[in-house]
Amino acid sequence: MRLRLTPLPASVVRGIYGPKRDTMPERLRFLHPDAAPHYVAIGPWAVVSDMFRTAESSLAAVRAKRGAQPPGYSAHNYGLAVDLDIDASMKRLGVTSKGDLDAMMESHGWFCHRRDHRMAFEAWHYSYLGVGAAISPKVKTIVGYTEQAILDRYGKDLAPDDAEAQRMLYRLGLYHGAIDGDIGPRSREAVGAFQRAWGVRDSGKLDARTRRTLAYVSAERA
Repeated sequence: MRLRLTPLPASVVRGIYGPKRDTMPERLRFLHPDAAPHYVAIGPWAVVSDMFRTAESSLAAVRAKRGAQPPGYSAHNYGLAVDLDIDASMKRLGVTSKGDLDAMMESHGWFCHRRDHRMAFEAWHYSYLGVGAAISPKVKTIVGYTEQAILDRYGKDLAPDDAEAQRMLYRLGLYHGAIDGDIGPRSREAVGAFQRAWGVRDSGKLDARTRRTLAYVSAERA
């Protein structure tokens, strides 16, 4: 799996870090090539607290019980999400309504996780779904749409077969046996070690979550 990322220059991204709380660390300034141009359009007024998130960062957030998605399941992992500093962004944009902010974000393809425009949990989280994306008025969150956006780009890569899983475990230094698609004792031991390290239920079996997590953790970055 090759994770596609576009680096954004510091001049384009206003974050909440640094001595003046107006910068974003270089390690976070990456978005998927589909999303990057549409972030540049909101860059003059958007103030962000999070952009690209590594597998390690997602795992740390899960273990700290910060409500994050596990590695390989967050749109942040794929460069398809940003978290806004809502108050600062609204001030720079010159609006006083969260609904007005959401409408402006949507006009550039960024959709708030919540659909009620309230200042509550995950009101700061926006996923890139594309300009003109049609969202059902019945949904309360865009979680299903966000998952589909990930699968549209990486779906096949996130379900490696047994031999591919062995190759991934080999690249991670957890497996040194034959790459033959035979998930025997050595392969199961490697799978179990991976599961323990990455917060997946330790079964030694290549279930769907293990395959997806393994694919993401071992992905190359392009």
